Amino acid sequence: MPDKSIDYDSVSKIYDQIRAGEPEMVFHLLEEYMPDSGSKVLDVGCGTGNNTLLLQKAIDAQVFGLDSSFGMLVEAREKESPISFIHASVDSIPFRPDSFDMLFMTEVVHHLPSMDDAMQEMSRVLRPDGRICIVTQSHKQIEERMTSHFFPATIAIDKKRYPDIPEIEECMKQNSLTKTWSKSFKFAPIMLGEEYFDTVSRKGYSMLHKIPESDYQEGLKALQQSFAKLEKLDYAAGYTYVWAEKTND
Repeated sequence: MPDKSIDYDSVSKIYDQIRAGEPEMVFHLLEEYMPDSGSKVLDVGCGTGNNTLLLQKAIDAQVFGLDSSFGMLVEAREKESPISFIHASVDSIPFRPDSFDMLFMTEVVHHLPSMDDAMQEMSRVLRPDGRICIVTQSHKQIEERMTSHFFPATIAIDKKRYPDIPEIEECMKQNSLTKTWSKSFKFAPIMLGEEYFDTVSRKGYSMLHKIPESDYQEGLKALQQSFAKLEKLDYAAGYTYVWAEKTND
């Protein structure tokens, strides 16, 4: 279930214009764990299905996407693919116990109203010895974002929203996911240009909806000035992959 303060059905209308899939994110996911042929994989909080589609093209497995935003799924279902997209909440996944070999969640954990309820439900539908991966950002990685530089008010907001890595691992362990490990990555650096400015100007990052409008306008002005001065704005995004394996009771 997404953050109720953000209308994701409305956001879905422009989501694909500002948030493309992340091949590098999917690469590191499969670098750690490659599902067997014929296995079942669930993308929890799939949005418009961009990363779901990238993963489906890379593996020989049955891939499903789940999201609680009907608007996001309308966009996902318009893309030609064999993926089954399901409208449901993460704390009420409509599958039998032990249904999936792998579940993954990319940049979603901070939107959950209850991480414990979500983890309990994900653990329920994961088969014994199956794996879960939560892709998120640590509190240190939040501080290092480019948006944190221009919009510093987002730092405290997102540290409050994002559970830090030890908290995620502990929640996993409390829900029969006792074997946990984490890996952090810095993605290839990119030069930020018109696409980044367009994303920020559309408030394409959820935390921009949560800061005071005066702080947002001040940061937008500073970003405009940086572009006007032709300053070099290159950024290597940092992510942490929190893995867990379900205990075979």
